[in-house]
Amino acid sequence: MKWLTLILLPLSLIATEPFFTLIDPPSHWLISDPSKYEKGIKVTFIASKKKMFTPSLTLSTEKVGNATVEDYTHALEKIYHGKTFQKLGTFETAVGTGHLFQIDQKSQWGDIRLLQAFVLHDGYALIQTGACLRKEFLNVHEDYLKTFKSLRVTPSLVESCHDAKLQKKIEALTKCWHKLCGSSKEAPETLFASSFFQTNQWKPLVNYVEKALASEGKCWQFLALKHIQETLLMENES
Repeated sequence: MKWLTLILLPLSLIATEPFFTLIDPPSHWLISDPSKYEKGIKVTFIASKKKMFTPSLTLSTEKVGNATVEDYTHALEKIYHGKTFQKLGTFETAVGTGHLFQIDQKSQWGDIRLLQAFVLHDGYALIQTGACLRKEFLNVHEDYLKTFKSLRVTPSLVESCHDAKLQKKIEALTKCWHKLCGSSKEAPETLFASSFFQTNQWKPLVNYVEKALASEGKCWQFLALKHIQETLLMENES
């Protein structure tokens, strides 16, 4: 799990919600390179690293305020204007009702099909997008739907984990981070990537998450570390 060692995104790409979001992706899929994520993307899973265009599944969030389902659906229709856009109905998740759409479009790799779903929660749109070649859709659409339905949130990261030690470790990490920030004028990204912080704080936490919390699953591990990092950087920025 090389992405667990150092997840470092520019502040401009960070968007931390006041809750923790999680899904259950296909067990054999891989986490894609987070350095290529755009703003709002929490995690992207890919079916293979060997294909030029492989089936993928992305979890992202967008702050939408008081937007309604109708407002957000209309916004999607505008985004995908000129493409085949179909409303497929609704489904239920632990968070609320999911709204499902299918979009077909052309690309340099051939005909692409997107299966996209969103749930509105506390002023945010929780968006899941499956993308694949249209000819491969029947092979993966059940994986997409199963993952979409697994969407859930907890009020905090700690509440999503079975190990009570996590909270104490985060508190110790945060205390060290605040002390480091208070004694330096360096940019938060620089401080986070510094040898001192990485060696003494971040890598020990990563090791704990990777080994002691393996039962939480690779998606939780990745999202948990990403959430902690984003929280530290945003606290320092504010």
